[in-house]
Amino acid sequence: MVSEYVGTVISTASSPSPANVDFVVTKGIVHRGQFVEIEHAEGTMLALITNVIKTNKYFERADSVKEFEARGNAIFEQFPTAEWEYIVANTRPLGIFTASGVKRPSTPPSPGTKVRLASTELLRKFYRFDDNGLHLGKVEFHDLDVKLNLTRLLKKHLAVLSISGAGKSYAVSCLIEELLDRKKEHGRIACVVFDPHGEYSSFAEPAKRGYADYSDKTLLVKGNNIRIGVPNLSIRVLASIIPGISLAQRRELSRILGELKKEMRNGSGPFDLARLKQAITEDSDIKSNTKGALLAWLSELESLKLFSKLDLPSIRDLVMPGRLAIIDLSDIIDIKKKQIIVSYIAQKMFSERRRQNIAPFLLIIEEAHQFIPEHASEEQAISREILRTIAREGRKFGASLCLISQRPVQLDTTTLSQCNTKIILRITNPYDLDHVAKSAEAIDKRSLDMITSLQVGEALIIGEAVGYPLFFRVRQRRSMPSKHEITLEEAALQYEESMRKRDEETEALL
Repeated sequence: MVSEYVGTVISTASSPSPANVDFVVTKGIVHRGQFVEIEHAEGTMLALITNVIKTNKYFERADSVKEFEARGNAIFEQFPTAEWEYIVANTRPLGIFTASGVKRPSTPPSPGTKVRLASTELLRKFYRFDDNGLHLGKVEFHDLDVKLNLTRLLKKHLAVLSISGAGKSYAVSCLIEELLDRKKEHGRIACVVFDPHGEYSSFAEPAKRGYADYSDKTLLVKGNNIRIGVPNLSIRVLASIIPGISLAQRRELSRILGELKKEMRNGSGPFDLARLKQAITEDSDIKSNTKGALLAWLSELESLKLFSKLDLPSIRDLVMPGRLAIIDLSDIIDIKKKQIIVSYIAQKMFSERRRQNIAPFLLIIEEAHQFIPEHASEEQAISREILRTIAREGRKFGASLCLISQRPVQLDTTTLSQCNTKIILRITNPYDLDHVAKSAEAIDKRSLDMITSLQVGEALIIGEAVGYPLFFRVRQRRSMPSKHEITLEEAALQYEESMRKRDEETEALL
């Protein structure tokens, strides 16, 4: 099928060249962000329209226009201005499709060459869309679904970045839907979400009419119901939870833990923090200052009401192919408690995956800057080290990360730079933009400038999944919206209605 003809390549001071090709629009309408194809000596060139300029010979000189209008003359009435108005589109060549594949542009097309709108087949090949991939949206101005290959999108990690309210959680909800709807024969992975604000809890609720129901594939765990089994704690994990522990204290704690685990294997049963504290208190070989410090730290951990004799839930219950586990941390205020939960579960998941005991997984971290902060002491960033480790090594074992943040500048650069694909929605803070640019080699200045003007639901994807930056519109979600997505007016009406029902119930009782 021949694509629609829209214009002709023209000669300017900078065009045509391998970096810039300008064309005059001779038919129809073109838009910034649209793709065109241009015949080339080596094949077919694909180019992105970066700007659209409308000009008119009669209005080129400001002084002449001002003088003419000042005399009370109307240019439109005296001259055939409409006949001299034309549109020039600036484009950036992306690649040339040759008989042997796609190559980087090194020579320009000839002036006078016809320009056509890019065919969907050409775009699909260039961005390596996968018919069995994850459907996240549509290429703007083209009737083409953005279907991304699972491995290219997630294996080397993903980051979703934007200001609050630009659609991060909405876009991630679409990603989760794709993972839950994925057919077994195409390969399914497990999905675990650390959710500080309860953004994704609607997945666990029976769906209202008109929405897809994912409740039978979703496990919702409230943060205050999570328990960490003390016998499952290694000295390495404990040391990450107690960052200030010295080598001597670590050595003594490791010895006591080893003795208790040996007793457990001999039939005494699992133990908790109270039993660990008792063993330390009764051990006469531990120096008094070491003993005092260990007991103080363990008492602090005990006050979190997080530790028990057994893990709840188990890692194998959380990580199941084709299923979603939401760890809802919205009922926990203490940031240290949240970080301990994230640190422990992430370590267990990575350890079990390395042993092939659980399915490949995607670990989604909402508000990632809380758990992997850039500038924070070890004591204030308990979960940072394990998430860094997964970012560095996870791809070798089928352990993928998805980091979501509204403050990229506060997010650990080391971890962010390991996310080889980034979905960026609107960002306006210059410090955040600079941080994103430093962590993303594939992004250019023009794309960076466009990020500030994106509308809600519009996104830029860069990196491994697509190869070249792509702007697209996020598709409509199928699952029920988050409770945080309702408007302020809807929240006010819901409150008024709840108050009315309460008053009616009170009157009925009286």
